[in-house]
Amino acid sequence: MAYLLLLLVLAGLFYIGWRLMRSGGSRPQPRVIGPDDDPDFLRRLGQDDNNPRQ
Repeated sequence: MAYLLLLLVLAGLFYIGWRLMRSGGSRPQPRVIGPDDDPDFLRRLGQDDNNPRQ
């Protein structure tokens, strides 16, 4: 009976350690802002479309 209890405690400690290591590795990466996220860029890009080309 003591071995079963020891095995359960060790399995619980292993599981807790595994979960802590997984949560540390899945942190969100910093967000990269691209041209699609910049309204000024899109506004400047759209200005050329309003002028007729010759």
